[in-house]
Amino acid sequence: MPPRAKLASASAAARRSRVPAGEDLLARFDFQADSLGYALRRAQVRAYDLFFEMLGEMDLSPARLTALSIIATEADINQAALARRLGVAGPSVLKLVDALEDAGLVCRLDVASDRRRYSLALTATGRAKMEAMRTRLDAYEARLAAKLSAAERAQLMDLLERLAR
Repeated sequence: MPPRAKLASASAAARRSRVPAGEDLLARFDFQADSLGYALRRAQVRAYDLFFEMLGEMDLSPARLTALSIIATEADINQAALARRLGVAGPSVLKLVDALEDAGLVCRLDVASDRRRYSLALTATGRAKMEAMRTRLDAYEARLAAKLSAAERAQLMDLLERLAR
């Protein structure tokens, strides 16, 4: 047997010896069946699909809606604080705030004590958009959690919060 054939034969024998008898070779590579990350991703895709199905005509992505919610509920928030709350880099939040401002949903307000800084606030149009979203978002949340009991939903929220920390 030529040296190259001996090497190939030895390599094949070594591979076979690493797979326990009776084990399905392909099952060893199933990284989805018991993957928390994969299950979370599938749930996220479902949530996004449903979000755009039910709320898409409102022209707000989940990221923009989250930013508007934070701006609405945290008085005098600035862009750096918004970036921290969203967990994104400064340049990313700059684009987000620019888009929200261009849409007439937020405005930048000068901070009296520091002319170099500004805070973010909802405009009247932004407040009206958030009011319109409230009822639709309630329906979205109900449909998203339709297969869960109230206790299961609460437990899932708790578990996801623990994972996010």
